[in-house]
Amino acid sequence: MPRAFGVGLDIVRVDQELTIDRLSVTTPPGFPPLPLDDASGIVTKSDVGNDGIKFDAWLLPFFNVFGLYGQFDGDTDVDLRGTMLPLPPDLQQLRISYDGDVYGGGFVLAAGNDRWFGSLVATFTDTDLDSGFSSSIKATTLQPRVGLRYGNNNEVWLGGYWINADESHSGTINVDFGPGVGIVPIGFEVDLSQSEGFSPAIGTHVTFGESWELTLEIGGGGDRDTALGNLTYRFE
Repeated sequence: MPRAFGVGLDIVRVDQELTIDRLSVTTPPGFPPLPLDDASGIVTKSDVGNDGIKFDAWLLPFFNVFGLYGQFDGDTDVDLRGTMLPLPPDLQQLRISYDGDVYGGGFVLAAGNDRWFGSLVATFTDTDLDSGFSSSIKATTLQPRVGLRYGNNNEVWLGGYWINADESHSGTINVDFGPGVGIVPIGFEVDLSQSEGFSPAIGTHVTFGESWELTLEIGGGGDRDTALGNLTYRFE
């Protein structure tokens, strides 16, 4: 058994394509509607990062619980060029940038012996974001791992990520339609979710002395790339 309690620093990066579940565009009275309610041909990608602090406790030899809090930042790019619509340049490619707080928690289920192990990490997070628009991101992440132990509680594993993320943005963009029309406020609402269900990853966990642990994991496949780093100090 490791020491019961831990406090650590988490660094997480996720770069993935998104699916538009709902898209609504509104124009001012008297202005012709924009035909953007159909999401086909629209490519959407996000690049997000989370740097935070994590507290955990082993309540049972096979059951760990944790809470986390950190700073969240990212960009969501919406590329409308594939729609082949005669849109003004300000609407061809949209970038929604955001930052704020992320908080949540989760648990670890683990089993194994001196040579091998299997585990499942479940994480549930919510955000409080500042983007210039109304933005929110909620996510549930499952990380299965199967690996080998070596040395003094060191480990290597194969695993992956299953991410269920709900991302929403709404607001108004001032678009320049050129001479004779000028600046027009265009309202939008968009709901997004991940395109990739599961993506593989490989990682390692190394202990230093009795108290320090380092975890590194990278993954990629399909439409998602991931990176995870964690340095934890354990105590009784």
